[in-house]
Amino acid sequence: MENSIPKILVLDDDLSNAEVIQAVLEDQCFKVLSIINSDELENSINKFEPDLIVMDILLGNNDGRILCNAIKHDDKTSNIPVLLITAMLKAEAEKLPSLADGIIFKPFDYYKLHRKIRRLIH
Repeated sequence: MENSIPKILVLDDDLSNAEVIQAVLEDQCFKVLSIINSDELENSINKFEPDLIVMDILLGNNDGRILCNAIKHDDKTSNIPVLLITAMLKAEAEKLPSLADGIIFKPFDYYKLHRKIRRLIH
């Protein structure tokens, strides 16, 4: 990864959120793949091979905390940092334990997102 552009997979079931996050991250020179359907997550990880996953917690029929825990329990993907994003209150978000490497609460400023991502990738 030293000489390559870091790859970030974004999963947010709200297309406009996913597009804004993707645009901001691409502006910071990351290679970004955004998906809005959690059913595409495993396939996207296998094909895109991300260096980091940014994932919403509330995903319609899925919960990002549960998906994160599955990623962290799989030997093939456990090394991929996962950053959760959510509009939930902190106490609510922490009711279900997660193995995420970080969490950012909405609304967040994109500078803070970028700083957190840089820390997780390096």
